[in-house]
Amino acid sequence: MAVWEFIRFLLITTLSYSSAFQSCDILTFLRHVSLDGLIFNVTFITEHSVTDKATCLSMCFHELQCNMALYNPTSQRCRLYYVPEISGGNEETGWQYYAVACTEFRVLNAVSMLVRNQSHVDVTCPSGFSYLPTTSDTCFHDNVPVNVGRCMQTLWVDQVRVFSTPLPAPLSSSTEIAVEAAADGVEIRNWVKLTAHDDSTLVMAFFVRWDTLDIAYNTRTSGAWSTELNQSPVPFTPNVISNLSIKVTDTQFLISLDDNSLFAAPIRIPSNEAVVLLVDFSLIKRVQIKYP
Repeated sequence: MAVWEFIRFLLITTLSYSSAFQSCDILTFLRHVSLDGLIFNVTFITEHSVTDKATCLSMCFHELQCNMALYNPTSQRCRLYYVPEISGGNEETGWQYYAVACTEFRVLNAVSMLVRNQSHVDVTCPSGFSYLPTTSDTCFHDNVPVNVGRCMQTLWVDQVRVFSTPLPAPLSSSTEIAVEAAADGVEIRNWVKLTAHDDSTLVMAFFVRWDTLDIAYNTRTSGAWSTELNQSPVPFTPNVISNLSIKVTDTQFLISLDDNSLFAAPIRIPSNEAVVLLVDFSLIKRVQIKYP
């Protein structure tokens, strides 16, 4: 059961939990007696020796990812966690459970977060990260849902020759993939690919082929290639950094280089099935995914 469900249930009916509000700076911690005496199989951040509960909760406040603290007054230990959901739980006597109130929970990787008017979330993400709302991480405040979302990395700079990253969120219309890179003209192929869960399926593949001096777009389903689009000559100049853009529409990938159109390529496999982005160029200065 997700942490959000514990807190939602607490807000709807307080009779099922013996809970008390514990405040620490600007965060509110909820004490759940029914979960005391358990150690959970969730994302552990760090453990400290402390003299009191207030110190433990203060440490959670100063850890950006922390949204759960376990305090053991007998052993004077403090364990901090980032909890996307509660799972498992092993018995260990003495631990007291404190969770950050849902309306004050700071998203993973966020610099700051403010919930306003119960339905609006104002999040400041660090440089290179974007705030991406989700449908799964919904909190409840006075029975009104608040979408928490995540600060996810969407910009990578100065990468190695073959760059790979899971997509931080599904692609949708108006998303753009921007690649600032250079090819040396010596390697036979350079590319940008989007793979699905099945690695043999390519939602999109853009190739620079120095052996045949052309560029191409294609898709692949379960290992079988579809009809290729290609053109020549190669528009890249060896060892010169260019800006490649791949914009997603409802029906096409609009592929351009330095603002010059290359392909209006048909989407044959739904773009939201893509899960991994792969980039192979001799020099990769920037890879960025711009979500709408």
